Amino acid sequence: MDREDNNQWGNEKERYLREILQQNAVPHTERKQGQKQQTRPQKQQTQQIQQTQRTRQQARQQTKQPTRRMPERQMQEARRNAEIRRKKQKKKKRSKKVFSTFFLIFVCLGLCLGAFQFFRSLMMPSNPGVGLDTGEDVSVTIPEGATTSDIAEILKEKNLITSPFRFKLESKLNDYDGTFQKGIYTLNTSMTHQQIMELLQKGGEAEENYQFLIPEGFTVDKIAQKLQDSEIMSAEEFINEVNTGEFDYEFLKDLPTSSDRKYKLEGYLFPATYTLYDGVTAHELIDKMLQRFEIEYDNTIKDALTSDFTLDEIVTMASIIESEIQVPEERPRAAGVIRNRLKQNMKLQMDATVLYAQNSNKNRVMEADLEYNSPYNTYQVDGLPVGPISNPGAAALEAALHPEDNNYVYYVVEAYGKSNHIFTETYEEFLQAKENYLASRE
Repeated sequence: MDREDNNQWGNEKERYLREILQQNAVPHTERKQGQKQQTRPQKQQTQQIQQTQRTRQQARQQTKQPTRRMPERQMQEARRNAEIRRKKQKKKKRSKKVFSTFFLIFVCLGLCLGAFQFFRSLMMPSNPGVGLDTGEDVSVTIPEGATTSDIAEILKEKNLITSPFRFKLESKLNDYDGTFQKGIYTLNTSMTHQQIMELLQKGGEAEENYQFLIPEGFTVDKIAQKLQDSEIMSAEEFINEVNTGEFDYEFLKDLPTSSDRKYKLEGYLFPATYTLYDGVTAHELIDKMLQRFEIEYDNTIKDALTSDFTLDEIVTMASIIESEIQVPEERPRAAGVIRNRLKQNMKLQMDATVLYAQNSNKNRVMEADLEYNSPYNTYQVDGLPVGPISNPGAAALEAALHPEDNNYVYYVVEAYGKSNHIFTETYEEFLQAKENYLASRE
């Protein structure tokens, strides 16, 4: 090959190598940059690991450094201060615990005391007169539209109840709330809340009213005659309702129905002063009397009854005592005489029973009267008469329920014109006392 061809070949070779270098230059640079970009996160991670290692190494070096020992005195002082702080904290915690305990006890005691007072108020008598033998009649006006709260305040002002709250509570619990009627009522201080609420449901009297007194010991005949004389109603109307009227009371459920009884309700028409209004009916008046007897029955009679005598027998004894005895302190003694004669199967021989049988008002019983044939004449029948002979008051009922424990079987009026009696245990003593009485008549 000549020199010209060699030069040409050398030039082409040089040009070929230059092109190759130019083509490889850019990819190589790009690969280098990519590698740098890929290794940057790894480099950061490496730096973090190195930093963590340096930190751990520094910590190990610090732990390896010898600690400086505190002097013994300072250590004791530090322990003492720590112990004092611990005791103070413990004492403080104990004080808080004691305070919390006493506070809780105080709260519990307060709650218990409040509950005790509440239930104690519920157990106490519902009004000032409950438990007394006799109460006081009080006229009460319930205005139209009065609420239970208004009525409770009125009753409290009249001294018929002690706690308006308790009255309202019982009215609510017993479904009486909102059922009370307006009008004028005659209530008694010995009535219970239940009795007052039942009465206030029936409607009061009209404002035009007047007082009507039925004395203790009055019979049905005497009451009927007084009603007629007062132009309130006819005697016939009253007597007919006494025997045929229907009345729903517990104490009447076991009432004997013997045809020998003169009047069905004799003995149960309680003597008292009643507030009446124009046009009052016999049924309404009798219902008032039975309501008043119910008060005595609930308060003093019901719990005192025993198996020895029925209610009707007790009322019968009381009616005899009411008719025979005028001196109050002699009533229990006379009741003892009646009990003693019944125990010994002796005839009672009470003059008042003869007068009732004859419907007589005379003051002296004659020998011929003792032969009068009647189931009420205790000179003829054994034991008690067939029923009560009058309408007794509270004192006579109390005496019949709680007689004096004595051995007397006789009594007679001490002297003519006097009311007291001489009580004796033997017939001979009785005859002597009777002779003295007859001598006083001359």
